[in-house]
Amino acid sequence: MTYQIQPLPGGVYVPLVTPFTPSPEEDLDLEAFKKVALRVASAGCGLVVLGTGGEASHVTASERIRLTPIIAGTGTGSLYETKQLCKDAAAAGADAAIVLTPGFFAGAIAKDRTALKQYFHEIASASPIPVMVYNFPAVTAGIDLDSDLLEAIAEHPNIVGAKLTCGSIGKGARLASSAAAKSHKNFHVFPGLGDMLLPSMLVGMTGTIAGSGNIFPRLLVQTYKSAQEAVQSPSKETLSKAQELQALVSRADWAFMKGGIGGTKWVLRRYYDDVGEARRPLQPATQAVQDMLEKELRDALDWERKAEREAGVQIARE
Repeated sequence: MTYQIQPLPGGVYVPLVTPFTPSPEEDLDLEAFKKVALRVASAGCGLVVLGTGGEASHVTASERIRLTPIIAGTGTGSLYETKQLCKDAAAAGADAAIVLTPGFFAGAIAKDRTALKQYFHEIASASPIPVMVYNFPAVTAGIDLDSDLLEAIAEHPNIVGAKLTCGSIGKGARLASSAAAKSHKNFHVFPGLGDMLLPSMLVGMTGTIAGSGNIFPRLLVQTYKSAQEAVQSPSKETLSKAQELQALVSRADWAFMKGGIGGTKWVLRRYYDDVGEARRPLQPATQAVQDMLEKELRDALDWERKAEREAGVQIARE
């Protein structure tokens, strides 16, 4: 039976970490990956594989097709390879591809709006599955797509949304309300951080793609639901509830940003699943980072443990 691509819904999506076996082999650990994916999915989250936090730049093409996602990170430095990876993702059963802006030759293309638009349009035309634009200036040598360019890119019928890890609520609001976005049946604008979930939804965005969901998927889902309620049935009570949860998420997200990929994997090993370390040259979390994470994630982890107990599922280790 041929797999039918499913339209993406709004909500919480989690860019999963990619587990590896211990050094020096650092092989892909599929059993550990399954455990992380099942735990996060059971909390009500969509799955993104090979995002930035999934160490996409450290994973080979042959390894990519062994991971079956809902949304697959397929962006590389070249148009040619990215088109092929979109086809591979479709063959693996992905519902959509998320494509990072190519930043290796930023000096040559950062200001070339025609080249950037052409890059995404050619990928979207060649891809068998819908494509999302991934704007993350911190990992693309500072290339930051503005809302005018994003709207022009979104005019392509196979561009179905954007992940904005650029910290701009206004940019997301402009894109979400644009004629290009509204011309699509299902177009989503997601912030790339959980700490922007409530404010982003108040201006028309439709969820989040947040790495902290590897640890706190239930907290993020409840924050999304509370934000959705505050938008659909605005009152002092619904907004206050969403703000309380958002404050908890924001503190946890900031700790994750400070801890980096090494810190995220340490937290997973400490409380849930052995996902190994990041592939080198990324380094393990230092003792100082571990101590910071233990302290600053305590409140969010307590919330998650309580939600797990209520759901009757695996409880994070003490």
